[in-house]
Amino acid sequence: MNAGNHSVMAVLLLMLLGTSIITGAAIIFLLSNWLRRRQGFTISSLGTNDSYSLNNSPFLERPTRWVAIRSTNLMKVQEAFGLHNPIPCSSIEGLSKLNERKLFVSPPVNGWILVMGPALPDPHDDIDDCFRFIMHLSRELGGVQFFSVNRAVNHHAWVRVENERIFRAYAWAGETLWNQGDMTAAERELGMLCYRYGEKSSTFPFSAREAHAANTEKIMHLAARWSIDPMVLLGLSRQSNTGIAGDTSLGRLF
Repeated sequence: MNAGNHSVMAVLLLMLLGTSIITGAAIIFLLSNWLRRRQGFTISSLGTNDSYSLNNSPFLERPTRWVAIRSTNLMKVQEAFGLHNPIPCSSIEGLSKLNERKLFVSPPVNGWILVMGPALPDPHDDIDDCFRFIMHLSRELGGVQFFSVNRAVNHHAWVRVENERIFRAYAWAGETLWNQGDMTAAERELGMLCYRYGEKSSTFPFSAREAHAANTEKIMHLAARWSIDPMVLLGLSRQSNTGIAGDTSLGRLF
């Protein structure tokens, strides 16, 4: 091979190496941006005066089950849930470690207190236990709303109770588990799809799956219409951002 061929080969290898480096850098840049978007929100992007760095933040989760209580009395809510070993906990910490904490009780926001965590009953496991739990809370606290969503299998539930009266309840987990009360204006406006007991979801499986997935994605919007979207906790200023985290023995309450 002569000197000219060596030169051409060297140039081609350099071009290939440069292309590989540029392509790799582009992939890393795009992946980094995607991961940052997945990690959640910044406090500053939600319009508060206190900035919160994503570089130092844990993964912020959307809750899978939560209760909204029309109250501003943290102690009364804590007693109703039988919370023990309570510790002060910010909303950021509460939302970022839901799988590690049994319950997180938020600070009051616009007249509502939110309670969330894996200790709350799952309607799919036992709808009767879920009913007794909600009625206990309403007996103790008055206006109570319960929301549950499993995005992996599109199970979902929403319940609204006023002084032990079921105003509206719907739960679906492969079939309708609970359907009580008239559909609310907010459900109709959002296009929520609810089935009667024993009613088949759809003759077209893909259409049914899309309808159930749409319900799960709209639950946050329904919560915002009925009471409050849990994610607004991220927009609280640090001075009013302290709630309570603790353990509970919910099974003893109902």
